Amino acid sequence: MNKNGSGSRLPRLVNLGCGSVWHPAWDNLDVRPMGSEIQAWDVENGLPFDDGSVDGCYASHLLEHLTREGARTLVRECFRVLRSGGVIRLAVPDLETIAREYLRALGQAQEGDQAAMKQYEWITLELLDQLVRVESGGEMERYLRSRASENVDYVTSRIGSEAAPYFTQESERQGPSSQSHRNSSDNPNSHQFQHAFTALQERLVTGVCSLLIGRRGRSAVQEGLFRASGECHRWMYDQFSLKQLLEQCGFSDIRRCTAFESRMDTFDSYNLDVVNGDVRKPDSLFMEAVRP
Repeated sequence: MNKNGSGSRLPRLVNLGCGSVWHPAWDNLDVRPMGSEIQAWDVENGLPFDDGSVDGCYASHLLEHLTREGARTLVRECFRVLRSGGVIRLAVPDLETIAREYLRALGQAQEGDQAAMKQYEWITLELLDQLVRVESGGEMERYLRSRASENVDYVTSRIGSEAAPYFTQESERQGPSSQSHRNSSDNPNSHQFQHAFTALQERLVTGVCSLLIGRRGRSAVQEGLFRASGECHRWMYDQFSLKQLLEQCGFSDIRRCTAFESRMDTFDSYNLDVVNGDVRKPDSLFMEAVRP
């Protein structure tokens, strides 16, 4: 794990909220597991590990989906389960970079720069849509399905491989995918069944609400259920606020890093942040810290 760490013992590494991006050498957790290699677990219920039993915790684009207090609770849990010298690695959308890019595109668009006008439209969605959307995919997905071909290079530079399916003939059939690892034993029909069952539950709930509190009440309940589903961003971080959060939770030696570097030994071999030499989520802020 750490270069001065645990000798020949295999490190215990935990991937929190992994989605479809996982590695079999890790403990992979997600609230909606997409395969048998992934443990069903809601990180808002804490972490299912003993104190000081973990060598590394990794969470990519998870923290922003939690409330500020929820994120603080999770980072404290990571501190609890990490051994002394263990590393936490966080990747989140970089609010500072997005804000600076928004201001750059806005200024150039106001001066009549046609390319900047297209860039401004996308970066505004990137800044706001996941915070305010009330339906799955929101305005970003509508843009990707209808207008992204007008702005291919810029959108790809912002969201990386997640944009690729929208630029292929199969995009309408397959939809977006950001995975770097997928278990060959995954059962997509099982995953689809889970979503269908959840959708059925929501239709029953909203149907009852429509009878009891009318159309507007039903609409409010639908929006509330969606916003609680985990898709929306509930907060955003820059390097200053993320460092503050880590400090407040007891971590030290806090450093911003790139997708290509880590204090976890052989992290690059797991293809979590970098796949085939490309950064999987170019819009990310990467930060690591150590439990004293």
